[in-house]
Amino acid sequence: MPTAENSPSAPRVFISYAQDDDAHKERVRCLWALLRGNHVDAQIDGPAAEQPQDWPMWMTGQIREADYILVIASPAYRRRAEGEEEAGIGRGVAWEARQLRAIVHRNPSDWHMRILGVVLPGRSGDDLPSFMTGGAVTVYEVPSLDRPGIEGLLRYLLQQPFETVPPLGPRPHLPARSASEHPSPGPAPEAATAAPKPQGAAAPAQQSITSYGGIAVGALNGNVHFHQAPLPATDTGTGAAEDEDGAR
Repeated sequence: MPTAENSPSAPRVFISYAQDDDAHKERVRCLWALLRGNHVDAQIDGPAAEQPQDWPMWMTGQIREADYILVIASPAYRRRAEGEEEAGIGRGVAWEARQLRAIVHRNPSDWHMRILGVVLPGRSGDDLPSFMTGGAVTVYEVPSLDRPGIEGLLRYLLQQPFETVPPLGPRPHLPARSASEHPSPGPAPEAATAAPKPQGAAAPAQQSITSYGGIAVGALNGNVHFHQAPLPATDTGTGAAEDEDGAR
């Protein structure tokens, strides 16, 4: 079983935070203790503050020697890192933020591998300084101050990922299909033809007749025929006269 003496070297971590209030300070201290209890050589200003310090030199040395720097999100940290705090308040955070900003400027493609944003319970990623939120970079949220709550952060610091990449297997031989297996094209589809008229009795004849001045014009199934129409008998009065004469 590995022990602190024979296990791999502990990563050195510097915790950069603002002293917003006593509750926030206590949460940061709890994170510090958790990390140290899980083989992370975490550093914080608490023990150093019990002795006289050249603080700019101390902070510069901590950042230089750290494998990772944890920036703890809080409203006061953002204000002081952005230069929006009242004069004379939070000068330590302002100093650290200037150095961290310089690291970001010198290493635009991989600074986020070393400077990590951490959000403790009750805080938001919006409380990180703008130089850490300009792009889509990972932020470690700590939902609870216990081992499960810091597991994601701890796995990265100790380089013990949960998800590992399976090894590559041998290249398989995938046979091609034989040319004889290729299906032949089927016959071309026939053009659609009109359906034949049903066999059976002929359709009834369509006939119309019109008379024009004694000429009858007839149409039978679309064929036109002409013929002389008989004139109607005309009463000339002769018969009546003859009848009268005969009667006389």
